[in-house]
Amino acid sequence: MGFDVARLADTSLIDPDGEPHRLGDLWQERPAVMLFLRHFG
Repeated sequence: MGFDVARLADTSLIDPDGEPHRLGDLWQERPAVMLFLRHFG
């Protein structure tokens, strides 16, 4: 099972202000860390 970084780079996420951000742009200039939290509330 492989991990497709190119596919992840094209993924967009919405910030708290409602603006979309492409993940690949975040690590274009420097490394980025992504953390997934699951909330049970």
